[in-house]
Amino acid sequence: MTTGCATGNAEGPVRSAQEQRNADVVHDAFARGVGDEHGFYAILADDVQWTVARAADPTTYTSRSQFLREAVAPIVSRLEGQIRAEVRELITEGDVVVARWRGTATARDGVPYVNDYAWVMTMRDEQVARVTAYLDLVALDELMTRVSVAAPAAHA
Repeated sequence: MTTGCATGNAEGPVRSAQEQRNADVVHDAFARGVGDEHGFYAILADDVQWTVARAADPTTYTSRSQFLREAVAPIVSRLEGQIRAEVRELITEGDVVVARWRGTATARDGVPYVNDYAWVMTMRDEQVARVTAYLDLVALDELMTRVSVAAPAAHA
């Protein structure tokens, strides 16, 4: 669910039609939740370049499938359900959409998971082609070390 969303571009509140469409696509994707391929990640291009920004050794994923497998799956396996997104701000400039948002979820151990994000996204044909993601890596690391990975469901 998205609430409290302020929007605009670098020059002020007036957006081009394409900037508005890009903002709408991103806003609608956040409204579907963050955590699986049917929520926000459905708008990622197959060849998305996703970089997790950090001071030393940033990590870049070079496809949607790699990102979902190596970055998203280890996180959501520690959560009960998807991350709920509260979009605080969407800023557009040409093909770029910057989303500042707060994500909340409940970890499998019952403890809340809260993280603040800023994602700088480059859009191409109404899909996200490139992302630089800024987030609270301390909060993420705490979740990753505290909560074990959910066991895969058994098949009968």
